[in-house]
Amino acid sequence: MQAFNVNTDEVVKLSNKLEKLHKSALPIAVRGTLNDVAFEAKQKFVEKEFNKQFIIRKRNFIKAHTIVNKSINTFNVNQMQSEMGVIKGKSQAGDELDVQEFGGVIKKREFIPMNPSRASKSPSKLISKRFYLQNIKAKKDKPIFKNQDFIRAAFKVGKNGFLLFENILIQIRNITKKNGLFIKMEPLYSYEKGRSITLKKSPFIEPSGLKASKNMNNIFYENAQKQFDKYLR
Repeated sequence: MQAFNVNTDEVVKLSNKLEKLHKSALPIAVRGTLNDVAFEAKQKFVEKEFNKQFIIRKRNFIKAHTIVNKSINTFNVNQMQSEMGVIKGKSQAGDELDVQEFGGVIKKREFIPMNPSRASKSPSKLISKRFYLQNIKAKKDKPIFKNQDFIRAAFKVGKNGFLLFENILIQIRNITKKNGLFIKMEPLYSYEKGRSITLKKSPFIEPSGLKASKNMNNIFYENAQKQFDKYLR
């Protein structure tokens, strides 16, 4: 977010009045302003900016994965700063949001979900719990490439079993031998050993901060008024 300059023309007179009012009045007003702007970025803008960039599969995902760090409780204006950003360690998807913001490489993406792995087979839905990778029992590091090996493996895992066939993790949906052998399968994940993916820059934190910062002067006036009410009433 943009820095708050108390020496700009819009607020200089108000700042002078606060300094004359009490030694703590200006620092408290500035600290309150920085904190309020950070909360406004989170509460009013971050979800909207996130929704512009990505397919939303879980409501309130970004609100649950962002946090405000308030300014330290100091009267030194130069030491004050507030932050709105991503919570680290809450989930893998959350930890990768920095890459979404700035662009970059995500490593260890050997398995990428395909539409049939998602609820209603829709790209806008979450992966079905029964198709979470940790819930799938299959040799996920040794793909089958030969058709005869695939047929033997399909019979071994049976209906609803899972196999890694060539570059696709599949589920065997049905096996019939009437009038020939037919194996119905569903593709769940594409597979590539050692794969990394490159994501383009898709910012949502910075635009949220910039939009909230546009209201900074008004927020400062509100915080200044609290100090006037406190000392002049």
